[in-house]
Amino acid sequence: MRRSAYLEIAAACALAAAPAAAATAPTASSITVSGGVSLGAYEAGFLFYALTAARGDRAVDLRLLTGASAGSLNALLAVLAACRPAEPSPTRSIFWNTWIPVGFDRMFVPSATTPLGVFSREWLERGGADLERAWNQGVDPGCDVVLGISATRAEPRVLHAAAGRLELPRMEEKFAVRIRGRGPGRPPRLTNYVPAREPRAAPLLITDEQGEIAFSELRDLILASMSFPVAFPPQPLFTCTAGETAAPGVCLPEEARSAPYVDGGVFDNAPLRLAVTLARTGLRELPGGRPGWREAPEPELRLAPVHVSFTFVDPSATEYPAAPSPPTGPTEPSLGRELASILASFVATARSKELAVLLEEHPEIADRILLPRRRFPAAGAPLLAFLGFFETEFRVFDFHLGMYDAGRMLEEAAAAPGGSPVHLPGPAGAPDPGWEVLACMRAVYDGGDAAAACRSDALADLRALLQVSLDQLYDVCSAPRPEGARHEWRNPHCERAARGEAPPHVPGIAPRGGRWPGFHRGGSETELAYSMRLLAAYGFRFRDLHVPEGRGDLAVDRIRGALGRASGALAAAQPWRERAAVGFAAKLAADSVAYAPPDHLFHLTLGPSESEFGLSRGFFQSRLPRGVRLAVAAGFRGLEEALSAGKNEPFGIVTAGGIEWQPPPGRSTLAQLRLGLRGGWLFAADDRFGAGACLDKGSSGVSACSRPVAQALVGITALERFRVQVVGEWFPGTATRDALWSIAPGIGFELGY
Repeated sequence: MRRSAYLEIAAACALAAAPAAAATAPTASSITVSGGVSLGAYEAGFLFYALTAARGDRAVDLRLLTGASAGSLNALLAVLAACRPAEPSPTRSIFWNTWIPVGFDRMFVPSATTPLGVFSREWLERGGADLERAWNQGVDPGCDVVLGISATRAEPRVLHAAAGRLELPRMEEKFAVRIRGRGPGRPPRLTNYVPAREPRAAPLLITDEQGEIAFSELRDLILASMSFPVAFPPQPLFTCTAGETAAPGVCLPEEARSAPYVDGGVFDNAPLRLAVTLARTGLRELPGGRPGWREAPEPELRLAPVHVSFTFVDPSATEYPAAPSPPTGPTEPSLGRELASILASFVATARSKELAVLLEEHPEIADRILLPRRRFPAAGAPLLAFLGFFETEFRVFDFHLGMYDAGRMLEEAAAAPGGSPVHLPGPAGAPDPGWEVLACMRAVYDGGDAAAACRSDALADLRALLQVSLDQLYDVCSAPRPEGARHEWRNPHCERAARGEAPPHVPGIAPRGGRWPGFHRGGSETELAYSMRLLAAYGFRFRDLHVPEGRGDLAVDRIRGALGRASGALAAAQPWRERAAVGFAAKLAADSVAYAPPDHLFHLTLGPSESEFGLSRGFFQSRLPRGVRLAVAAGFRGLEEALSAGKNEPFGIVTAGGIEWQPPPGRSTLAQLRLGLRGGWLFAADDRFGAGACLDKGSSGVSACSRPVAQALVGITALERFRVQVVGEWFPGTATRDALWSIAPGIGFELGY
């Protein structure tokens, strides 16, 4: 491998080497960063390490970055990190200070929940203010970078063709801005980067009369690209359309129109095609031989006269096989199953459509794209990559995992034929706590002196996370692969697992109870439950979830509780007509994590012999066994006697209290099985509710005389609304009362809050 190719890798996150035919052409580097939800912390660590490794090399020429969703923020951070003085410690870097503090409790502010979004942008906007201060401090005057951001309009913009007779609704928007440094103490020059004659009707951010964009407009664009639907409300943006303004590239406030925008990853989670388009139409060779940008892109150009290496940073790309889908067995065709399959395929296809189109239009690009791979499971990957927001240590682990993978990419580049020795970033002089985690991670994964590197008490939670990542890797790599499946994994641990070896034990881990848990995932175990089970067994301290010491088994319940509070706040913010429907749908989504019955339940049932209303109280996040509830009820027998002149069963009121239990197989939003035992007293009207004599020992009916009662209940509730129950009652006998029994079926409804 040529020296220049290695430098490209270091500069642009292990960029692919240029083809030999382009060896003499000037080379520019491009980075595309996909969306990743909480795995944005992984991307941040990867970019920090790779850009730190590239410091000081003149052959490095990072010219272009594109991003979507969380990747749009990381792309902007990469610009600032590459164009400002180096920060030698990861824990003081702009990447760390942006991603590590952002947790669920800081995003979920109940009072700030709106009908269109659960989370508050307050913390993100505060982080934006920090970025603006760094921006205003200035960047290197040699910095000249184009930043491309994908966003999605919540309301389509209509384009016209065929002399206005054909309407083409468009939701995808691709923004491109150019950032040019003006030295310390002066904010960079920020302008729209669109062709002078724009055939694509590209969007423009608001500018002043000189065409300069305020940082606040770029900040709002980043927030728009990160506005994941339901999590955040749409972000309003004021924009113009290229070709419809008085001056090219200029969008004055009076020319702009406002529109709501949502997550850029909805239709283009990997804006690599945008990067290729910008490079082909905008890059050229400058008089010194270096690549640079034209004043405006020229769409008529087919190929730029410079060589560009494209790197695509995607945390979902792994150097180990994906977990196999659980076998479903033969099933009969059904409309619901078919529609669910089509919807799942539609979402996946929509997010990767632009990448597929790029490879169809320019198949030669496939050989110039490098896709770095994640070598071990990330802590924040479960729960659709949202889990990282629940614990700071999850984000810390993923940040360092990104650093680890960047280092491994650099080492592989150096070890390739013709590669040059590599000096990996690390503490200079005295040990730096900011690099301690990475040193431990390398020792565990690569076979170093892990006992020495990981002995610090401050690394206790990291050791648990490392062990869980090994367990998860060995579990998925040991699974039988389908016939004909590829086994080309450059991961020694995965190869060992495929040979049947067990995961190594991380020094310093002392499993609870002294027994190592089974590292294989159970057949009915969700990815989240699997991760939390292992973490609890290895003594991970769930500080942010406020789990009591030694009660790691409550972690899933705490996560479910947090999601329940968020879904409740979202439902409460809706107009009253939609509140119940949204609340049910939100709870259904939260219950997919772990079913949580409402804390308080009220029910009313009607039956031929007895009608009942009752209340019960659950303790979902407590030391009581899950599914146990305290219950009280009042039943009415002989209502015909009380409400008419007829003579039927005597009127009586049964008051009882006790416990109800929902067994594990019967806990879901769709249906809830319950068993109960209650004790109480029957107050009968015939003996004046116990104040008078009991005639004939109460043999005329179970409600003829006041007496104690014991009840056993079996019931089922559907959709937490419709309740059917059967209550078996035994009325103990005494010297003045006969022992009697009764079966009281009932049907009615149940409401929870």
